[in-house]
Amino acid sequence: MTLIIYGIMEHILLLLAFFYIIDKKPSRKQLLLYIGIIAAPTTILMYLTPQYIAIAYLVISAHLLYYYFERTIFSIISCSVIIVSTIISDYFSMLLQPTFSKVLGSSGTLALTLLFFVLMFTLLIYWYKQYMYRQFQALEPPWYIKALLVAILLSTIVVVYMNIFDTRDSTSEIILMNLVIQISYFISMIVLSSLLILYMKKRNAIHFQEMEQEQFLHYMSELELVNHDMHKFRHDYVNILLTMRGYLDDNNLEGLRQYFHEHILKVEQQTLHHHLMFMQFKNIKIQELKGLIATKLITAEKNGIVVNVEIPDLITSIDMNMIDLARVIGALLDNAIEASECIEHPSINLAIIDTVNGAIVIVIENRATLEGCNVHRIFEEHYSTKGKNRGLGLATVNRIVHQYPNAHLETLCEPGWFTQKLTIEAAVSSSAAAASGTA
Repeated sequence: MTLIIYGIMEHILLLLAFFYIIDKKPSRKQLLLYIGIIAAPTTILMYLTPQYIAIAYLVISAHLLYYYFERTIFSIISCSVIIVSTIISDYFSMLLQPTFSKVLGSSGTLALTLLFFVLMFTLLIYWYKQYMYRQFQALEPPWYIKALLVAILLSTIVVVYMNIFDTRDSTSEIILMNLVIQISYFISMIVLSSLLILYMKKRNAIHFQEMEQEQFLHYMSELELVNHDMHKFRHDYVNILLTMRGYLDDNNLEGLRQYFHEHILKVEQQTLHHHLMFMQFKNIKIQELKGLIATKLITAEKNGIVVNVEIPDLITSIDMNMIDLARVIGALLDNAIEASECIEHPSINLAIIDTVNGAIVIVIENRATLEGCNVHRIFEEHYSTKGKNRGLGLATVNRIVHQYPNAHLETLCEPGWFTQKLTIEAAVSSSAAAASGTA
């Protein structure tokens, strides 16, 4: 009976912990899959086969099913952490069980042991989500670091379970020694993970600085080109006016209109438009953001996309970590540019507004056919209407924005237009940046 209660409790915790970590509510289909693929077969194997077979099936099936649920390497890492946390909590409760039995007798030992097991497990999962999972997701480590973490965690599970079966009939002293060894191993994993986080923070900061410098140089190059074109335009405007005099002397307004649109406006409107756009960029006093937006929109114009910019207010500060903000704005602009490349008469509008209450509102909209547009699914990882191996950008945006209590992203699919509206309130403290772990 005790074994059955422990089994049910562990299955419930395995399921709830995973969905708590990913901040999602399990669907009915996912619950049925868990029961049919993990819970029921594991319970049957516990009674019909040696225990190590049932445990091996549980570990393998849980990793595969959780990866199927999320399709990310973080689902495998989280599953491994959940199982390791279960082992450590189980060892602690086993170690304290004789003490509980002496104090409470056999009647209350089981309840107190289960309670201690649940509390220990809950603390470990909470710590992992708050201090490890969110940091790794925010930093987006390269594939080889993810693979290293998976290898370390899976080897930890194998070593720990082998140790359990070697000492399952041991005394409490041996159990305590094994627990100390496992905790030491667990602490070494924490230290290694912390070093990896520190390395990735420095790596991302260096990469951001390099990207910022490259974008600023590109911005200055384009600004120099615009200034040159405007200087040329001012130099030639007297000659341009003289070419129009003949039409005015003959009172030929129709010919003047045709000449103006075909020979003057068509040639010079790009220069004037560039000048007006760069005049708008002057209101952005955050150099990193100015370089990023200018680079993206200049690229869009060179690809034949009509770009309109409206920045009526001075933008001096935004209450979001600059690396996170650059990733969000960069992904939204990339998405708008990609969507504009496959439609007729492409257009992108950008507006940045400093509201009366201090909130910064950034609106990015682009023309779109909106075929298959699903506002509820476009932020899912790997979901994309552009084909396979896509759909990571908006998933990253959604993950970053959710880390900031003062930020909100609104998505609209209207006839002919796709709009993203990012609102960043003035934060009363730096808690948002601390929550992201990327400051």
